[in-house]
Amino acid sequence: MENIMKPIIIAHRGNNFSFPENSLAGLSSAFELGCTAVEFDVQMTADGVIAIIHDVKTKRTSDTNKAVFENSFQDLSTVSVHEPKRLAESHKPTPISRLEDFLPLLNQFPNSHAYIEVKKQSLTKWGHQEVLSSLLPLLNQYKGQCTIISFDLHVLELVKEYSPLNVGWVLNYYNQRSLNYANRVKPDFLIIDQKKLALDTAPWQGEWQWMVYGVENADLAFAHYNNGVQHIETDHLPLLLSDPRLTP
Repeated sequence: MENIMKPIIIAHRGNNFSFPENSLAGLSSAFELGCTAVEFDVQMTADGVIAIIHDVKTKRTSDTNKAVFENSFQDLSTVSVHEPKRLAESHKPTPISRLEDFLPLLNQFPNSHAYIEVKKQSLTKWGHQEVLSSLLPLLNQYKGQCTIISFDLHVLELVKEYSPLNVGWVLNYYNQRSLNYANRVKPDFLIIDQKKLALDTAPWQGEWQWMVYGVENADLAFAHYNNGVQHIETDHLPLLLSDPRLTP
């Protein structure tokens, strides 16, 4: 059978179409479906634990409102982040996971990759060095399977200085100023909302690879891929993987 070239599909916050976002079950489901890459968010708790959660409060994804920065991980572990507004009670209870709870999945799926977004709120609250001192020791042994990504360019510079891990910069803007920063820092990945990247011209060339997020179907995935984008992030993982062109 002909080997058809295809983009690398990345599960945004795990298989969040079927499971609560950033949950261990959703991340595991993505790998079990044959997806080789996931993206998820981390914040640091009051006691220095790197937790897999997007928001600084649990209100949106649970029926309890606790502040991540004001509680220890043990206190937060009593909260079920099963997204009741979106998924009702079908996944209750879903605990918040620590980053170290996820890492065994990389051993279980040795060809898998994780793009770990360090949220700016934690960097602002605790400081770049404090967050990295908790984060990097967990990940350095997974340098081939983990990439640190962030909107915060400085934290990526520090990761490159202190760690062998790859880094990815999430762009707010596709403009000359961003290109100048990218040429200076030379991240391994440039990441942007697919709506901000025109399909009529190839994206900036450099030492980086491109990733777009917000892709909802296979046709759009291939449109970006054919334009030079190798990595496609989606919230619609089962739909994309059901397309014969993207079947694992």
